[in-house]
Amino acid sequence: MQEIQRLLAARPFEPFRIFVADGNTYDVRHPENIALGGKGRLVAIGLDDSFVTLDLLLVTGIQRPIPRRQGRMRRSA
Repeated sequence: MQEIQRLLAARPFEPFRIFVADGNTYDVRHPENIALGGKGRLVAIGLDDSFVTLDLLLVTGIQRPIPRRQGRMRRSA
């Protein structure tokens, strides 16, 4: 929890990835996409069209920086 709070407070914000015990990962690309609650045990992460709520006891790691998204076309000026 303290590490996530530290990452959210960092300026400038740097996106990070949360790893959980079932092998899933969740990217936090903006500080408004995550909320902490439940007396410090729960984290809600906003996804494209939904959200996931995790118990922080299931978090196994945090990665930063996260790799850039693949497949994005870049415009040349």
